[in-house]
Amino acid sequence: MQNQQRVDSELMQAYGKMLAIVVLLLILSVLGYGYFAKVDQVSAQGLRLEHSRLLNVLAMVRSQWLVQGRPAEMHLDWSTAMELREGEQPLIKMSEQGWPTLEQVTEEGCKKLWWQLLGGRDDLVKIVTQADRAGEVCSYIANNGDRLSYQLNSGRVIFLTDQ
Repeated sequence: MQNQQRVDSELMQAYGKMLAIVVLLLILSVLGYGYFAKVDQVSAQGLRLEHSRLLNVLAMVRSQWLVQGRPAEMHLDWSTAMELREGEQPLIKMSEQGWPTLEQVTEEGCKKLWWQLLGGRDDLVKIVTQADRAGEVCSYIANNGDRLSYQLNSGRVIFLTDQ
């Protein structure tokens, strides 16, 4: 009879462990579903977050411009996205008012300015760049229709959303 009780006890322990594993898997699946459901919402707000980040970077660049004596060009040493030779830092042209600007307003120039100011993260590669030569505006458009416009002369940043 003792053998039967021992076997029953071991069987109950095995069932308990299996039940604990099933409960753990259920909890992890619920958490995983909640996480992956939110990933699309977070990625759709990428340009919204970049709006405040761009404002902060522009304020920092302008303050550095003032501290350095209002140079026509400045070095941006935090830019890691640009493929540079060792020890070389990207130069950025500054307007007379102290805002990062371009020699010629082109889509490629706007894209380069974006990468110099905000760096090269993989999720920002999907942003479409447009250049308005007449108004001297660089526009950055996300795949969800959000639009961030940077006015090169005034440093004004406008965020527009479809929602």
